[in-house]
Amino acid sequence: MPSPAAIVLGYNSFTTADGVVLTYQSHGDQTNKPLILLHGFTGSSAVWDRNISALQEKFWVIAPDLRGHGRSGRRPYGQDATVARLGQDLKELVDWLGLYKGNTSCIAGSLGCAITWSFAEQFGKGVFDKLIWVDQAPLQNYTQDGTWGPEHGNRSLNSSELLKNMLDTLATNPDDVYKGTVNGCLAYIWDPTWGRQQFDSEAAYLKAKEDDTSFFLKIAQQGDPTWFGELMSDHTALDWRGSIKKNFGAASDNSTGILVVASERSGCFPAAGPMWIVDAILEDKKKSDHASDAHVQGVVADFGGHWCYWEGAEKFNNLVLKFLAKKTTNE
Repeated sequence: MPSPAAIVLGYNSFTTADGVVLTYQSHGDQTNKPLILLHGFTGSSAVWDRNISALQEKFWVIAPDLRGHGRSGRRPYGQDATVARLGQDLKELVDWLGLYKGNTSCIAGSLGCAITWSFAEQFGKGVFDKLIWVDQAPLQNYTQDGTWGPEHGNRSLNSSELLKNMLDTLATNPDDVYKGTVNGCLAYIWDPTWGRQQFDSEAAYLKAKEDDTSFFLKIAQQGDPTWFGELMSDHTALDWRGSIKKNFGAASDNSTGILVVASERSGCFPAAGPMWIVDAILEDKKKSDHASDAHVQGVVADFGGHWCYWEGAEKFNNLVLKFLAKKTTNE
Protein backbone atom coordinates (compact mmCIF):
# COMPACT_ATOMS: atom_id res chain seq x y z
CA MET A 1 0.00 0.00 0.00
CA PRO A 2 1.44 3.40 -0.97
CA SER A 3 1.53 6.22 1.56
CA PRO A 4 -0.99 9.02 0.92
CA ALA A 5 1.89 11.31 -0.03
CA ALA A 6 2.91 8.87 -2.75
CA ILE A 7 -0.47 9.17 -4.49
CA VAL A 8 -0.55 12.36 -6.51
CA LEU A 9 -3.41 14.30 -8.01
CA GLY A 10 -4.04 12.94 -11.48
CA TYR A 11 -2.37 9.86 -12.90
CA ASN A 12 -0.67 7.20 -10.76
CA SER A 13 0.33 3.61 -11.46
CA PHE A 14 1.06 0.26 -9.85
CA THR A 15 2.28 -3.12 -11.09
CA THR A 16 0.07 -6.19 -10.95
CA ALA A 17 1.14 -9.67 -9.88
CA ASP A 18 1.53 -10.67 -13.53
CA GLY A 19 3.85 -7.74 -14.23
CA VAL A 20 1.51 -5.32 -15.98
CA VAL A 21 1.63 -1.61 -15.14
CA LEU A 22 -1.87 -0.25 -14.60
CA THR A 23 -2.67 3.44 -14.43
CA TYR A 24 -5.37 5.14 -12.38
CA GLN A 25 -6.44 8.70 -11.71
CA SER A 26 -6.77 10.02 -8.16
CA HIS A 27 -8.87 13.10 -7.39
CA GLY A 28 -10.19 14.64 -4.20
CA ASP A 29 -9.29 14.32 -0.54
CA GLN A 30 -7.84 10.88 0.21
CA THR A 31 -9.40 10.97 3.67
CA ASN A 32 -12.85 10.95 2.08
CA LYS A 33 -14.73 7.78 1.29
CA PRO A 34 -13.29 6.05 -1.83
CA LEU A 35 -15.34 5.97 -5.03
CA ILE A 36 -14.04 3.85 -7.92
CA LEU A 37 -15.12 4.66 -11.49
CA LEU A 38 -14.91 1.79 -14.00
CA HIS A 39 -15.19 2.64 -17.68
CA GLY A 40 -16.26 0.34 -20.50
CA PHE A 41 -14.95 -1.25 -23.70
CA THR A 42 -12.42 0.87 -25.68
CA GLY A 43 -12.68 3.67 -23.11
CA SER A 44 -10.38 5.05 -20.44
CA SER A 45 -10.66 6.98 -17.20
CA ALA A 46 -11.00 10.11 -19.35
CA VAL A 47 -14.62 9.20 -20.14
CA TRP A 48 -15.43 10.38 -16.59
CA ASP A 49 -14.05 13.88 -17.23
CA ARG A 50 -17.51 15.43 -16.90
CA ASN A 51 -18.22 13.66 -13.60
CA ILE A 52 -15.02 13.75 -11.57
CA SER A 53 -15.19 17.41 -10.56
CA ALA A 54 -18.63 16.98 -8.97
CA LEU A 55 -17.88 13.61 -7.40
CA GLN A 56 -14.54 14.64 -5.89
CA GLU A 57 -16.24 17.24 -3.70
CA LYS A 58 -17.50 14.45 -1.45
CA PHE A 59 -15.36 11.41 -2.37
CA TRP A 60 -11.83 10.30 -3.02
CA VAL A 61 -12.32 9.46 -6.69
CA ILE A 62 -10.23 6.62 -8.13
CA ALA A 63 -10.61 6.10 -11.87
CA PRO A 64 -8.45 3.35 -13.39
CA ASP A 65 -7.61 2.79 -17.03
CA LEU A 66 -8.56 -0.84 -17.48
CA ARG A 67 -5.86 -3.25 -18.57
CA GLY A 68 -5.30 -2.81 -22.31
CA HIS A 69 -7.04 0.57 -22.30
CA GLY A 70 -5.83 4.15 -22.07
CA ARG A 71 -2.41 4.41 -20.42
CA SER A 72 -2.51 0.93 -18.86
CA GLY A 73 -0.45 -1.97 -20.13
CA ARG A 74 -1.39 -5.54 -21.06
CA ARG A 75 0.23 -8.89 -21.63
CA PRO A 76 1.23 -9.87 -25.19
CA TYR A 77 -0.88 -12.12 -27.41
CA GLY A 78 -4.18 -11.42 -25.65
CA GLN A 79 -3.93 -14.12 -23.00
CA ASP A 80 -5.09 -11.61 -20.38
CA ALA A 81 -8.00 -10.21 -22.40
CA THR A 82 -10.71 -11.61 -20.12
CA VAL A 83 -13.29 -10.16 -17.78
CA ALA A 84 -11.97 -12.43 -15.03
CA ARG A 85 -8.48 -10.92 -15.35
CA LEU A 86 -9.96 -7.41 -15.19
CA GLY A 87 -11.79 -8.49 -12.04
CA GLN A 88 -8.46 -9.58 -10.58
CA ASP A 89 -6.99 -6.20 -11.52
CA LEU A 90 -9.77 -4.50 -9.57
CA LYS A 91 -8.94 -6.66 -6.55
CA GLU A 92 -5.25 -5.77 -6.85
CA LEU A 93 -6.12 -2.06 -7.10
CA VAL A 94 -8.31 -2.29 -3.99
CA ASP A 95 -5.53 -4.09 -2.11
CA TRP A 96 -2.85 -1.71 -3.39
CA LEU A 97 -4.78 1.29 -2.10
CA GLY A 98 -5.63 -0.43 1.18
CA LEU A 99 -9.38 0.00 0.76
CA TYR A 100 -11.19 -1.87 3.47
CA LYS A 101 -14.41 -3.81 3.68
CA GLY A 102 -17.66 -1.93 3.39
CA ASN A 103 -16.11 1.50 2.90
CA THR A 104 -15.83 1.77 -0.87
CA SER A 105 -18.39 2.60 -3.54
CA CYS A 106 -18.15 2.00 -7.27
CA ILE A 107 -19.78 3.37 -10.40
CA ALA A 108 -19.37 1.01 -13.35
CA GLY A 109 -20.46 1.50 -16.93
CA SER A 110 -21.01 -1.22 -19.52
CA LEU A 111 -18.08 -3.68 -19.40
CA GLY A 112 -17.22 -2.18 -16.02
CA CYS A 113 -20.41 -3.74 -14.62
CA ALA A 114 -19.28 -7.20 -15.70
CA ILE A 115 -15.95 -6.55 -13.99
CA THR A 116 -17.72 -5.97 -10.68
CA TRP A 117 -19.79 -9.15 -11.21
CA SER A 118 -16.58 -11.08 -11.83
CA PHE A 119 -15.01 -9.46 -8.77
CA ALA A 120 -17.95 -10.58 -6.63
CA GLU A 121 -17.74 -14.10 -8.05
CA GLN A 122 -14.01 -14.39 -7.36
CA PHE A 123 -13.55 -12.38 -4.16
CA GLY A 124 -16.97 -11.52 -2.73
CA LYS A 125 -18.51 -8.08 -2.77
CA GLY A 126 -17.95 -7.11 0.87
CA VAL A 127 -15.48 -4.33 0.08
CA PHE A 128 -18.28 -2.38 -1.63
CA ASP A 129 -21.06 -0.71 0.33
CA LYS A 130 -22.67 0.63 -2.85
CA LEU A 131 -22.52 -0.38 -6.50
CA ILE A 132 -23.96 1.62 -9.41
CA TRP A 133 -24.31 -0.32 -12.66
CA VAL A 134 -24.86 1.79 -15.78
CA ASP A 135 -26.59 0.30 -18.84
CA GLN A 136 -25.30 -3.26 -18.93
CA ALA A 137 -27.49 -6.34 -19.25
CA PRO A 138 -26.25 -9.55 -17.60
CA LEU A 139 -26.08 -11.26 -20.99
CA GLN A 140 -25.18 -9.74 -24.36
CA ASN A 141 -26.16 -12.56 -26.71
CA TYR A 142 -29.60 -13.91 -27.51
CA THR A 143 -30.16 -17.45 -26.28
CA GLN A 144 -31.25 -20.32 -28.50
CA ASP A 145 -33.96 -21.34 -26.03
CA GLY A 146 -35.68 -17.99 -26.48
CA THR A 147 -35.39 -16.93 -22.84
CA TRP A 148 -33.18 -13.95 -23.75
CA GLY A 149 -33.76 -12.06 -26.96
CA PRO A 150 -34.33 -8.60 -28.47
CA GLU A 151 -36.25 -7.38 -25.44
CA HIS A 152 -33.18 -7.82 -23.20
CA GLY A 153 -29.99 -8.48 -25.18
CA ASN A 154 -27.57 -6.23 -27.01
CA ARG A 155 -29.07 -4.44 -29.98
CA SER A 156 -26.16 -4.92 -32.40
CA LEU A 157 -23.78 -7.54 -30.94
CA ASN A 158 -25.85 -10.51 -29.88
CA SER A 159 -24.65 -13.58 -31.81
CA SER A 160 -21.50 -15.39 -32.88
CA GLU A 161 -22.05 -14.21 -36.45
CA LEU A 162 -22.20 -10.56 -35.45
CA LEU A 163 -19.15 -11.00 -33.23
CA LYS A 164 -17.22 -12.46 -36.17
CA ASN A 165 -18.17 -9.45 -38.29
CA MET A 166 -16.85 -7.17 -35.57
CA LEU A 167 -13.60 -9.11 -35.23
CA ASP A 168 -13.08 -9.02 -39.00
CA THR A 169 -13.57 -5.25 -39.02
CA LEU A 170 -11.23 -4.79 -36.06
CA ALA A 171 -8.59 -6.64 -38.07
CA THR A 172 -9.02 -4.56 -41.22
CA ASN A 173 -10.39 -1.15 -40.22
CA PRO A 174 -10.65 -0.79 -36.43
CA ASP A 175 -11.69 2.85 -36.60
CA ASP A 176 -14.98 1.72 -38.14
CA VAL A 177 -15.67 -0.31 -35.00
CA TYR A 178 -14.64 2.54 -32.72
CA LYS A 179 -16.83 5.06 -34.58
CA GLY A 180 -19.71 2.59 -34.58
CA THR A 181 -19.32 2.28 -30.82
CA VAL A 182 -19.57 6.05 -30.42
CA ASN A 183 -22.64 6.18 -32.65
CA GLY A 184 -24.39 3.50 -30.61
CA CYS A 185 -23.40 4.81 -27.19
CA LEU A 186 -24.36 8.48 -27.56
CA ALA A 187 -28.13 8.83 -27.78
CA TYR A 188 -28.08 12.10 -29.68
CA ILE A 189 -26.16 10.39 -32.50
CA TRP A 190 -27.99 7.04 -32.33
CA ASP A 191 -31.35 8.85 -32.48
CA PRO A 192 -30.58 11.98 -34.52
CA THR A 193 -34.19 13.18 -34.59
CA TRP A 194 -34.24 13.38 -30.80
CA GLY A 195 -30.61 14.43 -30.76
CA ARG A 196 -31.07 17.50 -32.90
CA GLN A 197 -33.79 18.69 -30.51
CA GLN A 198 -31.16 18.88 -27.77
CA PHE A 199 -29.20 21.59 -29.59
CA ASP A 200 -29.95 25.17 -30.53
CA SER A 201 -28.87 24.72 -34.13
CA GLU A 202 -27.78 22.17 -36.70
CA ALA A 203 -24.29 23.62 -36.52
CA ALA A 204 -24.16 23.03 -32.76
CA TYR A 205 -25.37 19.46 -33.22
CA LEU A 206 -22.75 18.70 -35.87
CA LYS A 207 -20.01 20.35 -33.80
CA ALA A 208 -20.85 18.22 -30.75
CA LYS A 209 -20.94 15.10 -32.89
CA GLU A 210 -17.55 15.90 -34.42
CA ASP A 211 -15.96 16.76 -31.07
CA ASP A 212 -17.32 13.72 -29.23
CA THR A 213 -16.43 11.32 -32.03
CA SER A 214 -12.88 12.67 -32.12
CA PHE A 215 -12.57 12.48 -28.31
CA PHE A 216 -13.71 8.86 -27.97
CA LEU A 217 -11.92 7.75 -31.14
CA LYS A 218 -8.56 8.99 -29.83
CA ILE A 219 -9.15 7.11 -26.57
CA ALA A 220 -10.00 3.88 -28.39
CA GLN A 221 -6.94 4.20 -30.63
CA GLN A 222 -4.71 3.91 -27.55
CA GLY A 223 -5.60 0.22 -27.39
CA ASP A 224 -4.76 -2.74 -29.61
CA PRO A 225 -7.66 -3.83 -31.86
CA THR A 226 -6.72 -7.52 -31.72
CA TRP A 227 -6.63 -7.42 -27.92
CA PHE A 228 -9.96 -5.60 -27.88
CA GLY A 229 -11.40 -8.35 -30.05
CA GLU A 230 -10.24 -11.04 -27.64
CA LEU A 231 -11.77 -9.16 -24.73
CA MET A 232 -15.11 -8.67 -26.47
CA SER A 233 -15.17 -12.35 -27.44
CA ASP A 234 -14.93 -13.22 -23.76
CA HIS A 235 -17.36 -10.52 -22.62
CA THR A 236 -20.13 -11.51 -25.01
CA ALA A 237 -19.83 -15.21 -24.11
CA LEU A 238 -20.57 -14.65 -20.42
CA ASP A 239 -23.99 -15.04 -18.81
CA TRP A 240 -24.11 -13.34 -15.41
CA ARG A 241 -27.77 -14.00 -14.57
CA GLY A 242 -27.13 -16.87 -12.19
CA SER A 243 -24.09 -15.21 -10.66
CA ILE A 244 -25.97 -11.99 -9.92
CA LYS A 245 -28.73 -13.91 -8.16
CA LYS A 246 -26.20 -15.95 -6.22
CA ASN A 247 -24.10 -13.00 -5.07
CA PHE A 248 -26.80 -10.33 -4.65
CA GLY A 249 -30.05 -12.28 -4.29
CA ALA A 250 -31.91 -13.71 -1.31
CA ALA A 251 -29.41 -16.43 -0.43
CA SER A 252 -26.45 -14.04 -0.42
CA ASP A 253 -27.32 -11.98 2.68
CA ASN A 254 -26.35 -9.01 0.53
CA SER A 255 -26.15 -5.63 2.23
CA THR A 256 -24.48 -3.77 -0.65
CA GLY A 257 -26.71 -1.02 -1.98
CA ILE A 258 -27.28 -1.37 -5.73
CA LEU A 259 -28.50 1.21 -8.21
CA VAL A 260 -29.12 0.08 -11.79
CA VAL A 261 -29.22 2.88 -14.35
CA ALA A 262 -30.72 1.93 -17.70
CA SER A 263 -31.58 4.27 -20.55
CA GLU A 264 -34.67 4.53 -22.69
CA ARG A 265 -32.42 5.99 -25.39
CA SER A 266 -29.59 3.46 -25.32
CA GLY A 267 -28.34 2.22 -28.66
CA CYS A 268 -26.80 -0.78 -26.90
CA PHE A 269 -29.55 -2.29 -24.74
CA PRO A 270 -33.29 -1.94 -24.36
CA ALA A 271 -33.96 -0.71 -20.84
CA ALA A 272 -35.44 -4.10 -19.89
CA GLY A 273 -31.98 -5.69 -20.21
CA PRO A 274 -30.24 -3.87 -17.35
CA MET A 275 -33.51 -3.60 -15.41
CA TRP A 276 -33.78 -7.40 -15.40
CA ILE A 277 -31.22 -7.25 -12.59
CA VAL A 278 -33.56 -5.24 -10.36
CA ASP A 279 -36.53 -7.48 -11.14
CA ALA A 280 -34.53 -10.67 -10.59
CA ILE A 281 -33.11 -9.61 -7.23
CA LEU A 282 -36.48 -8.34 -5.98
CA GLU A 283 -38.24 -11.51 -7.15
CA ASP A 284 -35.59 -13.64 -5.49
CA LYS A 285 -36.00 -11.71 -2.25
CA LYS A 286 -39.80 -11.98 -2.31
CA LYS A 287 -39.63 -15.74 -2.76
CA SER A 288 -37.53 -15.87 0.40
CA ASP A 289 -39.72 -13.41 2.34
CA HIS A 290 -36.89 -10.88 2.40
CA ALA A 291 -38.34 -8.25 0.07
CA SER A 292 -37.83 -5.55 2.69
CA ASP A 293 -34.12 -6.41 2.77
CA ALA A 294 -33.58 -5.87 -0.95
CA HIS A 295 -30.96 -3.14 -1.30
CA VAL A 296 -31.62 -2.57 -5.01
CA GLN A 297 -33.34 0.05 -7.08
CA GLY A 298 -33.48 0.95 -10.74
CA VAL A 299 -33.78 4.13 -12.78
CA VAL A 300 -34.47 4.43 -16.50
CA ALA A 301 -32.77 7.63 -17.63
CA ASP A 302 -34.07 9.82 -20.44
CA PHE A 303 -31.14 12.26 -20.55
CA GLY A 304 -28.71 10.20 -22.61
CA GLY A 305 -27.85 6.79 -23.94
CA HIS A 306 -25.33 4.11 -23.03
CA TRP A 307 -22.93 6.87 -22.02
CA CYS A 308 -25.57 8.92 -20.20
CA TYR A 309 -22.93 10.03 -17.68
CA TRP A 310 -21.28 11.91 -20.54
CA GLU A 311 -24.34 13.27 -22.35
CA GLY A 312 -26.32 14.25 -19.27
CA ALA A 313 -23.46 14.70 -16.84
CA GLU A 314 -25.18 17.11 -14.45
CA LYS A 315 -28.32 14.98 -14.17
CA PHE A 316 -26.23 11.84 -13.82
CA ASN A 317 -24.05 13.39 -11.13
CA ASN A 318 -27.11 14.48 -9.15
CA LEU A 319 -28.65 11.01 -9.49
CA VAL A 320 -25.64 9.09 -8.25
CA LEU A 321 -24.72 11.56 -5.51
CA LYS A 322 -28.22 11.26 -4.09
CA PHE A 323 -27.95 7.46 -4.08
CA LEU A 324 -24.44 7.47 -2.65
CA ALA A 325 -25.58 9.71 0.21
CA LYS A 326 -28.08 7.11 1.43
CA LYS A 327 -27.21 5.08 4.48
CA THR A 328 -26.78 1.32 4.17
CA THR A 329 -26.45 -1.45 6.73
CA ASN A 330 -22.70 -1.36 6.06
CA GLU A 331 -22.47 2.16 7.49
